[in-house]
Amino acid sequence: MHSSTTTRPAIVAHRGFSAAHRENSPDAWQAAHEAGADVIEADIRMTRDGTLVCCHDADLRRLAGRHETITDLDAADLAAVTVEGSAAAPPLALLFSLLPVAQAILFDVKDERPKALDRLLAAASASGRDKLFFGLHDIASVRHVRARTSAAILGLLKKPDEEEAFFAAGGSILRLWEGDAIPERLRAVKGRNRRVWVTTGHHQTGRDVGDFAPDVLRRMAADGAAGFLVNDPAAAHEALAGLRLEESA
Repeated sequence: MHSSTTTRPAIVAHRGFSAAHRENSPDAWQAAHEAGADVIEADIRMTRDGTLVCCHDADLRRLAGRHETITDLDAADLAAVTVEGSAAAPPLALLFSLLPVAQAILFDVKDERPKALDRLLAAASASGRDKLFFGLHDIASVRHVRARTSAAILGLLKKPDEEEAFFAAGGSILRLWEGDAIPERLRAVKGRNRRVWVTTGHHQTGRDVGDFAPDVLRRMAADGAAGFLVNDPAAAHEALAGLRLEESA
């Protein structure tokens, strides 16, 4: 038996560098890239006329104080809604144009209607990028996307007991909330030769989604987490700097 150093966990910028910039904004994407994020996450929805945009919420109430939903607006009308000098829900095309082709991107797909999935798959293929991850919430969506692409699929599952169904459907990486990423669960999933990414914060942690405690981040890394969704990718890199992860072989 011997030990070998494993790969450092991937740092995924949750809605971009959202600790310092408005979520899902060009500034957040650019700052995340400059901070060395391994993957930049963006939430994806589709407008009434079929344009893919980056917005977490179904409506504009929290971001812009407006009650319209993304699906009820055409792209031109949505583009006119700005926050802090940029579009409240910028188009996916802008994300592609701002980030280098080599930058990995995670889509947190909020609109999983088949027509929205197909539009996203087409846009992903046309982008010429090969470092794309599809974050999906429903097993049916996993099957739909897997039948059409070999890209990695992250399971943003609604129920912890859907793990087996997710991987059977062609899933690639399981996402756990930090509150569920207890040592026993992380080690068990890793023991099944499956990758796990953890979204930090939320639920019983007492922190906002994407916020983290450095010591907890290091503990989860040591227990087998292969990636972390965080609001501050620079601080996450610093927290994991010099961390040696060992595995028995």
